[in-house]
Amino acid sequence: MNYLAVDTASKILKVLVSFNGKREYFQCADFKAASVSLMPEVDRLMKASGATLDDMDFFACVTGPGSFTGIRIGMATVKAFAYVTSKPVVSVTALELLAYNNSGEETALAVCDASNGMRYVAVYDDKMRMIMPPRCLSAGELSEFVETVDEPYGIYTEAELADELPSAKVPEDFEKAFALAVEHNSADAKSGNAVEPLYIRKPQAERDLEAKHATPRD
Repeated sequence: MNYLAVDTASKILKVLVSFNGKREYFQCADFKAASVSLMPEVDRLMKASGATLDDMDFFACVTGPGSFTGIRIGMATVKAFAYVTSKPVVSVTALELLAYNNSGEETALAVCDASNGMRYVAVYDDKMRMIMPPRCLSAGELSEFVETVDEPYGIYTEAELADELPSAKVPEDFEKAFALAVEHNSADAKSGNAVEPLYIRKPQAERDLEAKHATPRD
């Protein structure tokens, strides 16, 4: 299974090339460098693997939830590759990517930051089948929700939320999880034009504009 996968939606930039049974991988925690580092790292890893874009069976990207700008960067890049090579695209969510760090023996709660005190959360069983689709909860709502989940379960989250969720596991190296998520979802590969971003919340600019023009209540 040969593919190029990128994640620019999360706080950690990830680029993965799988070719002829071997993987080349890069990740960087400097999210602001994603737009600058993405293409050089794609080029470097493709050369290291000895592959070309035409050698790929498909391309993959993380479609959200996450940074609106980041989501667009990754999706535009992958869709361009898919277009010029006439290859399909595989989508992975940021929450799936977190959950694939589990041991395969427990329910996985994936949680990532949605900004402004909100959290994105989704739940998967031990076979990575979705129990609860991605939704947005406040920090208080998340705490209450966790108490309703039957044990055993594991919480997988980002470093920024580690203090808020002291029992959570914070993955550091996503190479294996990224490969597992992409390869599991490869059966659902589709035309790049059919791949949509996962936007659970409206962009901050749009929310600010709505608040500015909201009609005050009497």
